[in-house]
Amino acid sequence: MFTGAYRVRLDEKGRLAIPASFRKQLPEGSYVSVSQDNVLAIYPPELWAALAEELKSPLPGPDQRALARTLYSLSEAFEPDGQGRIMLRAEQRRLTGIDSPSTVVVTGSGSRVEIWPEDRWDSYSTDAQGRFTEFADRVISGR
Repeated sequence: MFTGAYRVRLDEKGRLAIPASFRKQLPEGSYVSVSQDNVLAIYPPELWAALAEELKSPLPGPDQRALARTLYSLSEAFEPDGQGRIMLRAEQRRLTGIDSPSTVVVTGSGSRVEIWPEDRWDSYSTDAQGRFTEFADRVISGR
């Protein structure tokens, strides 16, 4: 399970050092791609396979085609270099509003890791933390 949030510097070449606690849990076969809320996510192999299974159809509908095209065209294998860095492609950065260089927030989201522009994470997390009880009541309690 991925937990915690880390502020990490993205260098001018688009390289990002993934925190060691996350790297240790991300095996070969993980992928970096887009996710909901216009952020990037690092999907472990089992989650990536589950997504691929959901998108597998001999005759996909328009929503399924659009999702598959977006997800796969913006995907990159998770292959950290010797210093634990990954390269975020220019198109991934453009879509998610991540500048290079800048500070991003690499956050655990249970089953995956997310990469957020710092300002958007700060705004989102402030709002979400203030509404924690509301979300817990709706999601867990079903009210």
